[in-house]
Amino acid sequence: MNANKIGLLMMGRPQFEISLAEKYFEEVAKVIKQAGFELETISQPIMVEAEIPGVVNTLRNAQLTAIIVVQGTFTDASMILSLTSSIDIPMLIWAFKETPTGERLSLNSFCGLNLAAHALTAAGKKFKGVYGNPDSAKVCEDVLAFLRASVVVSSLKGKKIGIVGNRPGGYYPSNFNEITLASALGITVNTISLQEVFDVGNSMSCDIHPLVDNLEGINNLDMAATQKSVNAYYALKELMAKKSLDAIAVECWPDFMVKYGGAVCFALSQLNDDGVIAACEADVNGAVSMQIGKILSGQATFIADLVTGDEEKSELIFWHCGNGPRSLLSPKYQPVAGVHPNRKMPLSVYGPLKDGQVTICRISPDKDGKLRLLIGKGTGVDAPMLYSGNTLPVHIQTSVDSVLQTLLKKGLEHHYVVIYGDYVKELQELAHLLDFETIEF
Repeated sequence: MNANKIGLLMMGRPQFEISLAEKYFEEVAKVIKQAGFELETISQPIMVEAEIPGVVNTLRNAQLTAIIVVQGTFTDASMILSLTSSIDIPMLIWAFKETPTGERLSLNSFCGLNLAAHALTAAGKKFKGVYGNPDSAKVCEDVLAFLRASVVVSSLKGKKIGIVGNRPGGYYPSNFNEITLASALGITVNTISLQEVFDVGNSMSCDIHPLVDNLEGINNLDMAATQKSVNAYYALKELMAKKSLDAIAVECWPDFMVKYGGAVCFALSQLNDDGVIAACEADVNGAVSMQIGKILSGQATFIADLVTGDEEKSELIFWHCGNGPRSLLSPKYQPVAGVHPNRKMPLSVYGPLKDGQVTICRISPDKDGKLRLLIGKGTGVDAPMLYSGNTLPVHIQTSVDSVLQTLLKKGLEHHYVVIYGDYVKELQELAHLLDFETIEF
């Protein structure tokens, strides 16, 4: 399936100004193409229900991510019900505004959308209705956010996540429900033992210098442990390829340092820079959240603890122990070769993250096991490293205390995923498509 392929068709009636509707239809197609999507277009307006089976065959064969139904003019709801009874993928219905003329309605497009919405809601069908013309920036933003969310839904299906080891003792936030992930998102989970990684890592003899020479202070570290840490990167990469995994969630402590002899922080940092999702502390739901962020942004994400709230500065400070991708670090500072802050073993990648607009997200089960989606928004602040590892202060527009109280009352996990860019609308649309509750700040 092409995750960027969208079906486009128009419904209308010849009693209205079909030529005007077709003009809008062409403008819609232009907007979607300019946003980088491929179109499977039904070029002729659908006028009667008898045309739907042929349309369904064409759309099914195209293996689409979503469908846009242009409500060109007024129609009754029979055609849209027939279409949705045969195709079950995300659908957006787009109706147009028209200027009052004192004469007959040219399109009566919104009324057609209203009938469709009534029928689809009664039938339990999910859809998104949009009202406005293609020259409206806001309307186009809403449409494209829906399409990008649809791409996420499509892209997650079939993804395989490897859990390496088990969650550390007492780390209940790393618990996950394999059946829920499979049924809600189409994601499967495979298990890899830590010993398998250790065995592959111990069998390797690789040159560490191409990967670590730009880390300041690399020569000051225990080189045997540093070698082990780099070997772990290659071992994880090899096992992921062998097992056809799309992401991993690694039990990063204590055994990596106690039994293997090298921290895995560097490996996670480098894998994410390679475009491979890698979460720490065996956090499978965190890895899923990172996957969502990567699909939306096209770049690495940062999985981190929320460690400080500064009410006076309206800042939340996110931190982790040196797993931050170097592509996300501030260009103002040289990345530093560090040790795991608590276990004092190499190799970690120290440095503050870069500034810029960020979105915070997290897939999280509620107390009954139903998945929710945390959605937050803020601005990453240019600041030196605040604690050993990787840090990013995020300025928010609301009260820090109210955000912290919301996170605590809702029982959110301690890991949050930082995505560079504003993807709030896309995540809201994603939650709607998946029927997830949202927790927002």
